[in-house]
This record gives sequence, C-alpha cells and structure tokens, in this order.
Amino acid sequence: MKLANLLPAAQWNLSTPIAARNLLRLFAITLVAGVYVGAYGYMRMTLNEEISSRRRYMNEAIFNAQDFFVSRQTLLKSLGLSTVKHAAAAGDSETYIPGEEVHIFLRQPGGTWSLWLTPRMLDFLRAKQTNLVYVPHALDASVQWLYSRPEVPPLVPNAVLQRLRGSTGEPGDEQIWLAEPGDDKPPSLYIFTAMDERDRASGWLGLEVEGPQLVAALRHEQAGDFQLVDSASQIIASKDREQQLTSQRHTATRVDDGFGWEGGYWLPDRLTIRKQLDHSDWQIIYSAPLASIIPALILPFGLAVLISVAVTLLMLWLVRRVDVRLIRPAAARIEALVESEAFSSAVIRTAPVALCVLRRSDGAVVLANRLSEQWLVMGDERTRVCQDWITRAFGKPAQTSCTQELQMADGRHLCLSYAPTRYRREDVLICAFSDITERKTAELSLQQARALADAANEAKTLFLATMSHEIRTPLYGMLATLELLSRTHLDSQQRGYLNAIEGSSATLLQLICDVLDVSKIEAGQLALEVSAFSPVELTQDVMQGYMGAAHTKGLQLLSCMDPQLPEQVVGDTTRTRQILGNLLSNAVKFTRSGRIMVRLHLVGVEGDRMMLRWQVVDTGQGIPEQDQQHLFEPFFQSGPSTNTVAGTGLGLSICKRLVELMNGSIRVFSEPGLGSSFSFTLPLGQLALDEDQSWAQPLLNQGVMVYSPVPELADHAAGWLRRWGARAQVIAVPDVRHEPGIVLVELCPGPASSAVIRQWPGPLVLACADEHALSRPSAQYWQVGLNNLQCLNQAVSQAQGIEARHSATARQAMIETKLCIHVLVAEDNVINQLILRDQLEKLGCTVTLANDGEQALALCQKEVFDLVLTDVNMPRLNGYQLAQNLRQQGHALPIIGATANAMLDEAERCLGAGMDQFLVKPFTLHALYQCLLPYRKGSA
Repeated sequence: MKLANLLPAAQWNLSTPIAARNLLRLFAITLVAGVYVGAYGYMRMTLNEEISSRRRYMNEAIFNAQDFFVSRQTLLKSLGLSTVKHAAAAGDSETYIPGEEVHIFLRQPGGTWSLWLTPRMLDFLRAKQTNLVYVPHALDASVQWLYSRPEVPPLVPNAVLQRLRGSTGEPGDEQIWLAEPGDDKPPSLYIFTAMDERDRASGWLGLEVEGPQLVAALRHEQAGDFQLVDSASQIIASKDREQQLTSQRHTATRVDDGFGWEGGYWLPDRLTIRKQLDHSDWQIIYSAPLASIIPALILPFGLAVLISVAVTLLMLWLVRRVDVRLIRPAAARIEALVESEAFSSAVIRTAPVALCVLRRSDGAVVLANRLSEQWLVMGDERTRVCQDWITRAFGKPAQTSCTQELQMADGRHLCLSYAPTRYRREDVLICAFSDITERKTAELSLQQARALADAANEAKTLFLATMSHEIRTPLYGMLATLELLSRTHLDSQQRGYLNAIEGSSATLLQLICDVLDVSKIEAGQLALEVSAFSPVELTQDVMQGYMGAAHTKGLQLLSCMDPQLPEQVVGDTTRTRQILGNLLSNAVKFTRSGRIMVRLHLVGVEGDRMMLRWQVVDTGQGIPEQDQQHLFEPFFQSGPSTNTVAGTGLGLSICKRLVELMNGSIRVFSEPGLGSSFSFTLPLGQLALDEDQSWAQPLLNQGVMVYSPVPELADHAAGWLRRWGARAQVIAVPDVRHEPGIVLVELCPGPASSAVIRQWPGPLVLACADEHALSRPSAQYWQVGLNNLQCLNQAVSQAQGIEARHSATARQAMIETKLCIHVLVAEDNVINQLILRDQLEKLGCTVTLANDGEQALALCQKEVFDLVLTDVNMPRLNGYQLAQNLRQQGHALPIIGATANAMLDEAERCLGAGMDQFLVKPFTLHALYQCLLPYRKGSA
C-alpha cells in the first residue's frame, strides 16, 4: 500500500516543471562532462602523439649514436687484428713497402709489434679524422701516436692512462671506454682494445674521438638535449657546456635504460630516453624539456579548452533560456491551472446557479454543486434527460454551446446552457442552470405591456387617422369653397376678409400636418418622395405665402439667392418646403420689427450630390443660450410660459427630424436682443436641363444699372442679371443722366411709394414689396415683386425689347385648359359633393354624383364614364371595395381616390385596391387639375 501510494506522487513529481528543470540540468551536466572527457581524450591523444613524435626523434638520434660508436668500435677491432708481433726490433716506426702495404712499428720492451695498413685504410682514417694511439703495458713506456692530424698535438691525459693501466680483467675481453671530463671544452673519448688478448704485455691500441666530433655525432635538433654518461655516472658530453657542468654536480646514481618523464619535486619537467651503448657500460641520454613540448600543445590544448568553455557557457545559456521561456511559464501555467481548478471548484460549490458535469459515456454526474442536486430530478427521468442533452450536444458537427429552457414540475423556469468539453481525459458535458422564473414573469409582463402599448399605438393611429379624416373633410370644404370664392368678383373689403380666412385656414392645416408628421415619425411611416424641383421657385413660393403676414406686422421680407444655383435639383419638394415654411413662420411670429432675410447658397458639389444651404435671419428678440440646446425638442418653447406668441412647439422638432431623414444638418445661432439665424443644409441630386427648359429669358449683352438702399439686394440682383447675359453694374448713387440702351433696376425693400428714383428718362424696372407679379404702368416703367426673379427677368427682357418666352396670360390659359372629361363622383358628404362638382365643372368636366359605392357601381353598369373620383370612406360600399369590384367586373377606366387619411400605408392601400392615383384632402384646384390632366381628351 505504501508503494502504491508513493507511485502517483513519483509520477507527479516526474511530470512537473521542477522535474523537467532537473532533467534538463542533468542532461546539460552530462553533455558538458562528455565534452570535458572528449577534450581530455583529445588533449591526451595530442600529448601522446607529441610524445611519440619526440620518442621517434630520440630513437633516431640513439640509432645514429649507436651507429657512430659501433663503426668506431668495429674499426678499432679490425685495426687490432691487423697488428703483427716481430722477434727483432724494427728500424723506423713507419715503413712503406712498395705495392699495397704500410707497416707501422710499435716499440715496447721485449718485442716489437707492427700495424699493417693499406693505403686505402690510411685514406679512410684521414677522411674520418681518426686518431690512433698505442699505449704499452709498461708504466715507464711512452705513448706512441700512430696517426693523428697534424694540427692537433698528440696528447693523452695522464688520468686516462692511469685508468687504462689500472683496468682489471683480461685485456681482450672488452673494449675500454675512457674520457677525462674538463671544465673548458668537451673532452675526447678514448676507446682501447688489447693488442693481443693472449699476451697481456702487448699493450693497448686506442682510438681517439675528439670532443667537438663527439658532440656533433650525438647532436639531433628534434631529439632535444643529450648526455653521454660513463660507467661512473659522470657526464662526458652534452648539448651545451653549462648543462654538462650543472648535471655533473647533480648526477649521483645511474638509472636503467628506459623512456618516460623525469624531474624533481612533485611534477616532471622533461621527457627522457636512456640507452646503454653496445659493447660498453656507457649510457646515452636524450631529453626534451617540458617547456619545449608546451608550444606544440598550446593550439590543440587551447582549442579543447575553448570548446569546453564555449559548450559550458552555451549550455548554461540554453538551460537558463529553456527555464525562462518554457519551464517557468509552464510552472506558472500549471500553478495557475491548479489554482484555476481550485477556484473553479470553489465557484461551482458557491455559485448561485446550478452547475454539473455529465460523463458522455454513461451520462453519470461527475461533478455537481448543491443547487444542481436540488434542481435535477432523481431516478430514470434524470438519466433520460441527461442522455438527451448529451446526444444533442455531441451530435452537432461543430461542438458549440446550446441553450434550452425548462419548466419544472413545481412551476419553476430554468435556463439550461450546456457545452461539450474534456475533463480528466474524458468527454464530458458541462451544464449550467439558472432560475429564470422572475425573468419569465417580467417577460410576460413586458409582453402584456407591449401588447397594451401596441394596442394604444394602434388606437392612437386609428384616432389620428379618424381625426385627420374628420378634420380634413370639413377643412377641405372650407378651403375649396374659399378657393372658388376667390375666383369670383369681390370688392377690396371682401378680398381682405377672404385673405384673412385663407390665412387662418392655412395655419390650421399646417397644425394638422405637424401633428400627423410627429405621429408618422414616431411610427416610422414617414417616407421621402423624391422629385425634380427648382430651388429658386420653391424658395419664392414659400416666401410668397408669408408675404402678407410680414407686411401686416410691418416687416421687410427679403431674399438673396446665389446666382450659381442650378435650375433644378432632385429631392423631396414637400419636405423641403415644409422645413423652410416652418422656419419662416417662426421668424414672422417672433419678429416684432425690422426685417427677415432668406438666403440660399450653393455650398459645394460632392460627386453627384449638390449641397444647398437655406438660411433664415431675423431681427427678433433672440433666444437665450440655455434654451438653444432644447429648441429642437418636441413641445419646447423658448421664453416664459406666458409668451404671447402662440405655437405648439412641434415645428423645429419636425424640421430637425426631416433634415436628418434627408441626411442633412440644421443649426441655430442667436443672440438675445439682436435676432436669430436658422440654417439647414441638404444634399440634393443634380439634374441637367436644356437651355429652352430654363425659366429665365436670356438677356442682351447691354448695360444694366442696379441700385438699392440695401447693398446685399443690389449685389444679389446684379449677379443674376450677369448670369442671364446682361452687363450689370451696381451704383451707389442714382444718376438721372440717361444713356441709350441702359436699363435701371431699383430694388426697394418697402412699397413702391418709397422708391428713390422717380425721374428716369430711360427704361426703369422697380422691384418693390407690394407687387407680386409683373405690371407695366407705362411704356418705360415696369413693377415687379421684390422676391420674384422670374418677373425681374421678364421685365428687364421687355425693357431691352426682347419678346417674352411665356407670358403670364398664356400660362394662365394653359393652366385653365378645359379637360372635357366625364367624371363619376362617389361622395357621401353633400357639401363635398357640391364642392367637387363645382371644381370639376370649373375645369371643364361633366359630373355625375353618387351618394355611396353601391350607387356608383350601379351607375357604371348603366353609363360610360371617362374617370371615377371616389371618396375612400363611405357607408355600405367604401372606395376600396368600389375599386376592387370595378376591376373584377373588367372596368379599365381610371380610378382616383380622395382620402382624408394622410398616413403612409394609405397610399399602398389605395393602389392595392386597384386605384390609379389618390388625392389627400384638402387639395387645391391646381392639384386636382394636375391629377386629371393626363386623362384629358381635348377641347370642348
């Protein structure tokens, strides 16, 4: 049991980063040790090679020395065998016998010996520089030099002679080697052999090897130092004299032959080889000092040490790098993993949600917290549910998390989230349960609230549609009646009353439109209707609608438009008109005195879009800075609540939303006491027109003088005149002097009675505030509206003698061309029946009235009509049903619906029922004419 308990711990220790670090270090140490062993082996091999090389050189030197001495010994032996003993004494010491022989007589007591040599032998001795000497056995006998070099005095040291005569043993047994070491020069070596080994008294024949010759024979540069040691262990010869003297003082004992390291103290200092010379007891020694061997070992030893150090440093760096880059992060990750597992276990135990882990193989619960055990059912039902979750999770191609909502038997709602994963080398499914009972209750409450809100919105929409229909229906009767009344003959007082009623009706209609627009914006039903329009004409038309109100308050309503403006652009005409109208309406309302200036500029061109900016500047009371940031909020009104100026506070809010809907921008700048400036910029599409489609008449390249007490008005008019082709010039002071062909244009911001120039002999065009169209009081005098560029163009062209392209009478005649259409009108409101009949008859149509859809359907079966104009809201059979029945019966005649519902889905509903067009009440006579114009047959 103890061993089994230790095994997991041992395995764990072996798999930890600490074990990896220890193994790495052990590997590094082993590798470094291997490198050290290899370096040691390499150095030892290098040393052995160097020792072998030195030994080879030493053996070669010993061989040469042996050869040198053996040759001398052999020579001496052969010379000894060449001696002859004579019975009688000879005459001369050297006798030459004709022919091949030379006799050298050796004198000694008791007999005479002679040495027989050939001439060739003498030549050999001379070539070898060999000195021969004869030493008698008697002590008193003198030494005889048989042959010596003439420059060397023959001399044998007495010590050598004494040692030779004192030698024991048989004379012929061996050769005797003798030398007398000296202090000043290398000594000579003497090798003696007995003349006759049978006769001891015969004496000795010797051979002298001079010191320099001996040293030269023993010297070998690669073998190192050498020493020649005699039998008494005295150094006879060495490489240098100083070494010989020093060695003589230290030589005490003789060492046997051999090769190896020698030296004193603890370490050897030289490599030595010793060899005894043949046929003697002398020894030749060659040695190489350690200092001479070291230079040959520096490079390999240094390389080995360098590699060892480099490998050591590399392994230290590698071990540290692996430790820092791999082992420490792994240890940190393992530690973090252990902490994470502990933390996860703690989280699972203390989590407010139920957590459990299911094994894939059998569906068993591997890990679970308290809430999971409480919420999960027990028994077979639990196993079935767990297996179902496992099948769903692992059955998908990509293992992703899944979410499922469960309702328990006690009514509790649980949200289950599960995802496949791995735990302890097994496929598991981790599940998380959360109690969503409160959320479900809240969602149910939200659904109920949303249903109530949708119902309220539908009720509000229905209410607004109903109110729009109920308000627009009588409003249509009132406005249409006023329009018809305006076409009758009225006196000035009646005309004033009519204008007042029309103004109030227009205000009421604008209020209704604002309320509906807010509802449409909130419901997301507000859509843009893109069409081509002239920005100049739109601005002038909007200003014309507020001209009367401005004059009533004594305000000057002026306009300055950029001469670079395009003829037409593409955008939402209705919404642009609505924005500009709201800004002008506010300016007229909140300005008590002074003027209102409307400016229109071409800001720039971005691709196929043109940026136009409208600006409305007034001299009103101004807006405080703290109120400016709330101006565009619904129902906000600047100033105290007791403001005498009435308003709903919806206009600016609608303007901001409409501008943003058209991807534009709106801004305000105001200073209390000085006035306000509202401007909005819209991106509009470009539209190219031919020259004959322009609303302006080209002018002659003639001079036109422009004068106005307001310089901006004069510059504005001069710019347009130059655009039309005239040579316009702004004058500061009017000059009554007339030049032929010069037209004078005066721009008067007030009525015509306030004009400055009254006496002008040439053509004079007066643009004043109390004129709305072109009039010609005299042949040289024209009056036009101050803010009407078309009338200004026509007046100047007529003053230059150019025939107008379109006269006002011709345009009016074109508008009032008879339609000659037989129209069936289906309308349940009697007043609207009469108004529609009068409007249609005014346009030249014949009218048949029907009180509802059923009556209209019956009339269509009996009579042929060119067009059906029907109200959409009628009893018994409404306009939608009427259109559907007519289409089902095969009638292809145009059907136009008249509706008082201005909501967005009304158009889709009308067109979906089979109608061709629809009109929104109240509509003007001109709008009705434009709608019916495509179906005109011809003149009556």
